[in-house]
Amino acid sequence: MKTTLTARKKFTIGEISSRLFGSFVEHMGSVVYTGIYEPGHATADENGFRQDVMKLIKELDLGVIRYPGGNFTSGYDWKDTIGPIEQRTRKIDIAWRAIEPNTFGIHEFMKWVEQTGAEPIFTINLGTKGIDDARDIVEYCNFSGGTYWSDLRQQNGAVDPFGIKLWCLGNELDGPWQIGTKQPEEYGRIANEAAKAMKWVDDTIETVLVGSSTPRLASYPEWDRLVLEAAYENVDYLALHNYIDKYDEDDLTRPPKTERDDTPTYLAKSKRFDRQIEEIIATCDYVKALKRSDKTMYLAFDEWNVHAQPEKENQPFEVGSPIDWCQFTMEDTLLFGSLGLAILRHADRVKIGCQSLLVNTIPLILTDAGGDCWVNPTYYVMEQLSNYAKGEVLQTQFSGPTYDVNKIKQVEYVDTCLVNNEEELVLFLVNRSEEEQLVEVDHDFDQKLSLIEHRYIGGYELQDKNSRDNQKHIQPQTVANRVTLNDGKVEARIPSYSWNMLRMKK
Repeated sequence: MKTTLTARKKFTIGEISSRLFGSFVEHMGSVVYTGIYEPGHATADENGFRQDVMKLIKELDLGVIRYPGGNFTSGYDWKDTIGPIEQRTRKIDIAWRAIEPNTFGIHEFMKWVEQTGAEPIFTINLGTKGIDDARDIVEYCNFSGGTYWSDLRQQNGAVDPFGIKLWCLGNELDGPWQIGTKQPEEYGRIANEAAKAMKWVDDTIETVLVGSSTPRLASYPEWDRLVLEAAYENVDYLALHNYIDKYDEDDLTRPPKTERDDTPTYLAKSKRFDRQIEEIIATCDYVKALKRSDKTMYLAFDEWNVHAQPEKENQPFEVGSPIDWCQFTMEDTLLFGSLGLAILRHADRVKIGCQSLLVNTIPLILTDAGGDCWVNPTYYVMEQLSNYAKGEVLQTQFSGPTYDVNKIKQVEYVDTCLVNNEEELVLFLVNRSEEEQLVEVDHDFDQKLSLIEHRYIGGYELQDKNSRDNQKHIQPQTVANRVTLNDGKVEARIPSYSWNMLRMKK
């Protein structure tokens, strides 16, 4: 079967933000404790940061990392996390039914995120807290000095301000699972007032409004419309969240009751991301028109991933007991790649993205307490997107075979996205088919193209995964003799059930 893409260098979708491919660290399960932070581990530095994990994180070249949650933030008191570690209070975290020792707090996170090279996104508590708490944390983190909170930061060892520019105005407050769930009018008002107060403390910050937690809620997308109407002029982004599972259950945390999707249906579910993004763009633009505003609302897809059932049992009310610790399959990796491409194709409006989560909860990176670390195969997809999806996304005219499944129609056998920058043309491809596919790109680049590399992840059984005992079973390979470059054309033979990246030098 043959897929043809027609691309013209002047026809672009939009510039790719440096924040588009980031991740997420939450005080959830073993993400922090024994994940990124484990004093006494053989690789831990003087701060307690696991350097075996840090090495893997640095290779991702993440644009942003969101912290400290997530559901955790709706019961979070940031004041518990500052000052001498030995004086910090241990508390119950009711969001994840854990004990939070607060030994990893704001100062520790800022030291850690500096090592990663990523920009921090900080989420405030608008579940049990409010405007005063929001303005105080911005003063503590970002004001230079001479006030109570900024002087306290300096006393706690950070002379210079942290300078955190991105702030999420709470988390998933439309969800009945959330501490302090709110009605949209109620949330929209407090978010608007919190954003105003925070920006009056530091007028350089940007704020992210809580959008619908999932398209599966009955309030979607009405929630988004109503909160935007309340806060449109004082926020900079609207948040989207979504997780895709092999089952269609309302509660992903519980064992599924429905049958597993077959492979064509499962891989087709990335189309739900395209639809969600386009529906939320339409909602934002409606409110823009309603407000007679000149301002365009951009999107932060700050929680996204595939989802799988846990392989370690959680022990409630412990420190760092795993939640949703799982090893993703090759099949999961193909869907993960398509989810990333759906976000990339909407780079004109989606400017922030956070894969959720970085370590030990539906993760890129897995660790054992006191032991080793290794990666899920989704890590390699993220590494390629974050390192090489830079520049502009090109519009492409698609012509090729499609298939239909229940509720999702006209699914392309080959999922595609084409990226152009000053030096390279980069083509990302997912083959959703059990057959090899021929992909042809008809382009108008004057420069002669030469192939830098064709890397792919494929050739495995769909249920294969990386394990503790076989950590590099699935990993990228460089393949030769599958790409032909002629004047104005690129032809590539794409292996069955594979993720592919073709880098071409101009």
